[in-house]
Amino acid sequence: MNQNSSSCSGTSCTTQCRSKPKHPDEDCMEACEFPVSEPASKKYFLLLLGGLAVLSITMVVVTLYQTYHVPSGHDKGQNGPTSTLSGGYATPVVAQYSNGPLTPNEARSILFMREEEKLARDIYQEMHRLWGMSMFVSISRAEQRHMDAVGQLIQRYGLSDPATQKDPGSFVDAHLEQMYQQLLQQGQRSLIDALRVGALVEETDILDLENAIKETDKPDIIQVYSLIQRGSFNHLRAFAHSMELQGIQYLPVKLSAQSFDTILHSPMDTGLFQNQ
Repeated sequence: MNQNSSSCSGTSCTTQCRSKPKHPDEDCMEACEFPVSEPASKKYFLLLLGGLAVLSITMVVVTLYQTYHVPSGHDKGQNGPTSTLSGGYATPVVAQYSNGPLTPNEARSILFMREEEKLARDIYQEMHRLWGMSMFVSISRAEQRHMDAVGQLIQRYGLSDPATQKDPGSFVDAHLEQMYQQLLQQGQRSLIDALRVGALVEETDILDLENAIKETDKPDIIQVYSLIQRGSFNHLRAFAHSMELQGIQYLPVKLSAQSFDTILHSPMDTGLFQNQ
């Protein structure tokens, strides 16, 4: 017999049929699809999509964790919480071990950079205590993360950490000890002088890192120094711009006018080890 969905026997079948029978001799029940099938299919499809979404997010989180996470250890050289170099960006895992031992120059530069980053942290903490400017807090935290990054190199190459359990303003390097006292005296004069101190610290850091990079061919050391230097570019811009807001133009002390102008007019670095 030639039936369509309207001739199905029984009202329930008539309302449940979604299409005409596939063949004229088929009865309605054989040709109809029951309404439970559609929501069930949608349910399974949505569950599948949800599962794929969760899997994708998990893979991204794991990848980011493995890429950026490293125990900071702070000044004790022990495993500790994840550290970041600034502004919520995680301290990157340094490159694989380099072949061969450190040269004397490489070893000296690592130890020096550890304490030079400590000097920056200590002086900014003191400037914040004196003048209450929040920028000194955020940059001092970034300097701590710089210290942590150099600390990884110290642990990796089995060096004796000069910054272990050292009080603020205390250094093994006599030159840095003297420099700290001079900067502290200058920064105590006024807020503008404190900002000048910050800019001078960053200029010094940029040049010292540049020289240290030239003295090594080890990729892990170059990586750490380069990333710290990028942070110092950000810090120098921040101090110079803060002085501009106070109506004062900062003139470089150690960098050439051209180098300083290039740094000053470059955008803030917002990648890894940045936003410092």
